[in-house]
Amino acid sequence: MNMKRYGFLFALPFALLAGCGEETEPASSTAPTEQGEEVKESEVEEQETVTAEEEVYDSEIGTNTIHMKNTELALGETMGSVKFEVNKVQTSRMSVAEEYLEMFDGKDEVTLVVVNVTAENTIDDTIHFYPDQGTLVTNTGEQIDADLWFSDDVGGDFLGKVKKEGNVMFMADAMPEELTEVRFIVGGPTNTDYEKLAEESYEYKIDVTK
Repeated sequence: MNMKRYGFLFALPFALLAGCGEETEPASSTAPTEQGEEVKESEVEEQETVTAEEEVYDSEIGTNTIHMKNTELALGETMGSVKFEVNKVQTSRMSVAEEYLEMFDGKDEVTLVVVNVTAENTIDDTIHFYPDQGTLVTNTGEQIDADLWFSDDVGGDFLGKVKKEGNVMFMADAMPEELTEVRFIVGGPTNTDYEKLAEESYEYKIDVTK
């Protein structure tokens, strides 16, 4: 299995930002105990209640606590031949397991900001477009490049009428509750001669208050 996808699927459960729009169940909601016995119904209900309030996801890479999410951003525009949409956003705080600290620049905790986007080339010509190499500017003064290791492949060459959809991830130092607004900045598309097909860059202001 590709290590990039392994890390994203197991450490960063953002299924609610995927195209299907379905949420995964937190790992803590499973009923069996270590002894193989079933948990009493009342105990299951208690686990689900805690999860609904905190939305905490555990994995071998760490514990990810969701802070806020907005699945109906509906931002975007047409950039030359490209239809671009910023669909959803989610912020969370990740507590990283010791054996995976290197993947997170040695930080034992990190704030994650994930933006879900759709990019569609509407012509037969090949174009270049890189929303997965975008930049995030926060109200706390951080300027952050997208993390290519954990982001989905939603950029690069669009060989004709191609549509790509996925998540672009950023790691911030500020706590999620400190973030109120972020600016998501992406470069405009170019043709194969790297000539501009639209504006040089586009900026989207996103409210990330809970």
